[in-house]
Amino acid sequence: MASKIFMGTMPEIMENILNNNLNNEFHTLHSCALVSRHWCKMSIPILWQDPFSFDRRKPLFISKYFSSLGEDEKFVLKKCGVNTDSETLFNYAKFLKVLDLFRLENKVKKWIDLELINSKLYCNSSMHYIINLLFKLFIESGATLYTLDLHFSEFLKFSPEIFYSLGENKQFFSQLQNLSLGIISRFNIESVATLLRVLAKNTTRIMNLNYFILYFILLYALLNHKINLENLV
Repeated sequence: MASKIFMGTMPEIMENILNNNLNNEFHTLHSCALVSRHWCKMSIPILWQDPFSFDRRKPLFISKYFSSLGEDEKFVLKKCGVNTDSETLFNYAKFLKVLDLFRLENKVKKWIDLELINSKLYCNSSMHYIINLLFKLFIESGATLYTLDLHFSEFLKFSPEIFYSLGENKQFFSQLQNLSLGIISRFNIESVATLLRVLAKNTTRIMNLNYFILYFILLYALLNHKINLENLV
């Protein structure tokens, strides 16, 4: 039986072994991906379902996402000196299952420090441009999130394109089970409210909800007349 597992004739069992035992073992999963084509097909989706959580992993992996961008987005990045022509074996964005906006923002900032230090794109708005670019790519790639941790810094805002894409790709939140809110700036009340309305329309499987901070955010917004209460019902 063991030989059948390793040869790939029992993929369900092998996938369960990798998922349940090596889910957070980056280096081990990377080694598994090099064993054979079959092991690679099983290991890569697990490696990329929560890529921003690996603290010791350099953020250079972000560049791999850009090969799946549209031509217009690639053109903008190329003008800034970003290589978007590298070929990849997988549509990595589609494998995303866990998204923490705080970690995403942190990794993007480090990636910019490494890749765009001499670029025209290197400015205060560059981080948020890249984050919006990636978030839109995740949505439109066919990814389905299981866990979402919302964190909005003072300057982070989602573009209108993000909300349009969410409306067109309802599968992105359809399997969401864990939702939490971290630090959210008072300058992003409207973005948070819009995103929560989208979540309310497209999620039916949430099992864990951390709404403690949300209560104070919405209370602040209502007291300052920034949100129409009828729009939240």
